[in-house]
Formats: sequence, structure tokens, C-alpha cells
Amino acid sequence: MDYDGTPMVTDIMHHATSLAFAGVLAERNEGFIQQTLISPTGDNADAEQHFEDLARVSGRPVLYNVVQASDRFPERHRKQLAWLARCRDQGLRVYGQGVTTDPGFVFTFEDWNMWDDDAAWREATLGTVAERKAKLADPNRRASLRHETSGIVSDSFESIYVHRVMKAELKNCENLTLRELAERQGKHPVDVMLDLAVADDLKTEFYTTIGCSLPYLAEIVRNDLAILGVSDGGAHTKFFTAGRYPTETIEKLVREHGILSLEEAHWKLSSVPARCAGFRNRGTLQEGAPADIVIYDYEKLRVLPQEIAHDLPGNEWRRVQRAEGYRYILVNGQVTIKDDQTTGVTPGRLLRHGQG
Repeated sequence: MDYDGTPMVTDIMHHATSLAFAGVLAERNEGFIQQTLISPTGDNADAEQHFEDLARVSGRPVLYNVVQASDRFPERHRKQLAWLARCRDQGLRVYGQGVTTDPGFVFTFEDWNMWDDDAAWREATLGTVAERKAKLADPNRRASLRHETSGIVSDSFESIYVHRVMKAELKNCENLTLRELAERQGKHPVDVMLDLAVADDLKTEFYTTIGCSLPYLAEIVRNDLAILGVSDGGAHTKFFTAGRYPTETIEKLVREHGILSLEEAHWKLSSVPARCAGFRNRGTLQEGAPADIVIYDYEKLRVLPQEIAHDLPGNEWRRVQRAEGYRYILVNGQVTIKDDQTTGVTPGRLLRHGQG
């Protein structure tokens, strides 16, 4: 949805328009398609058919957003992986973009819009801070907000955690779940959350995530049709920092849990995405290819704590997570990072038609 609750242009695009774009890719035999298509009814048969049509018409790789494991809905990612396998059996290059980091969100109701797939929540979280506060305080709205959300970006309401409050008199709510507070106060978890947010002028920071057991995550990570990592890519940067996934893959999935070998991780983080995107001479170390090289200290590699950066236009802020353990990063043969610090060199070139 757009900032005012109306659909984005791509939300109302006809399938025929998508297929027309796919036809252009077929004519050029270049490019790829990545798309998020979620059925409001939860029946993804139509969406899956559309992805198959895109792959069939274009003859190019198509990335499906997203494949995510959830303890609450373990059948969801398994059905998606089974469908990807059926696409492969038909000769269709459809891949799943996997959520392979901890998908937690830190949010306040000053900005939160990740429940926009629910009409009641979408309407309640539109407007200025003052307008949002008035709507969230309205007892007549509460009944429509108490039903559980789709589980796409969060688990049940009662598992949401109070990360930080601003007002001193509310500090006793910190580090507790909405379930714990609801039991103490004799309220529904949604009423606890919204009463607290309103009392704190919508500045209370909540943390929500999707419970994902390692065995479920491993089913995605080890699947050859799943691409590792869904990054923020510039969106939702007030809520999460999924761009950390390359470091987290090696730190957690390889070194800590042994879900992947180091060689498998390198292949999945570099060669596979380059191939899917149609980038030629990228993603592998070979003679004559551009020298895009990452050199790191395996034992020291780690993701650093989340921080706030005021580096957007208008001094706007976003959440960032940096990493350490990187000795050198080379782009086109020039060092851009040395011992975790930028060198100020910017040798990158725009990729056009799969090369640059």
C-alpha cells in the first residue's frame, strides 16, 4: 500500500500487463522478474499459476517473494518448496526468495504499517501521529483490531515483546510480553499494546518476530531452489535490518549451527543470485572476470548490534546493522573496505544488460 492507504500501481496491475513485460524479456533473452503476489484469501493457487505463466512466457528466471518458515504455519513453506520443485519439473526457472535471517521487527505506532494486509489495521495506522493516536485510542475500533493478523510479518499478538518505553511511569512494562501484561492487567493483548502505546504518545518500541525453529529454516536454506536472504532493500528500514543476511549466513548458519558448509554458503550467496539475475562473469572467482572479492576472518566475522543512522534526506533515520571481521572487500579490483572501514574509493559500475 502507498502512504495514504491506496494501492500502489503494481498492486492493481493486470496479469496481462505483467505477461506483456515478460514477453519483452523473452524477445531480448535478458533480465529476470521478481514479484510479491499474496492472495487475500490465503489460497495461492492463482498466484502460483501467474508465476508459472511469467516463467513460461519470458523463458527467464522468476523470483517468488517470499519463502518463510514459521513454527505457527509449518505447512506454508513446505507447500511453497513443493511447488517450486513442480515448476522445475516443468522446465520453469522459478526460485523462492528465502527469509533466512531472524525476521524480527522493532516498531512504534508512529510509523508501523506492516499490518496493512488487514483493512482494519491499515485504516487505524494511517494519518499523522495525532490522528493515529486518536484512532488507536478509540474503544469502538478495538473489536476489529483484536483478531489475529495473517502471520506474514509477526506471530500472535501475545508474543509481542515490549522493548522500550519513553515515559518513566511506564518503565515497569519493559522486557515483558503482551501475554504477561495481559495476565497482570486482565485485558486482551491488543488492548494492552494500544493502551500502552497511546499512554506513551506512540513512542513505545515493540518487538515482534515469527518463531522459526532451526529444522524448518534448514529445509529452506538447504533447498537448491531457494535464494538466501530477503533484504530491506531500502524499504521498511525503520523496522528491521535484513541486509545483514550475508554475514549472518556465515556466522550463524555455517559456523554456529553447521546447516551449510562454507563452500555451499559462498555458492548460495554469490554464484546463485548472479546466475538468477543474469549477471555474466559475476558471482565466481575465475580468470578474466571482474575482481569483486570479499576477504574475511572466519572466526571474527559477526553482525554488530542494531543502531540508528540519520543519513537519509531531510535528516530522516533508519535502522542499520554493521558487521566486523572483513579484512578486504574489492570491487573491480580496487579496495573499498579495509579492516571493516570504508576507504572512500567507489569503483563500482552500473550493470547494463548483465554486464558492466
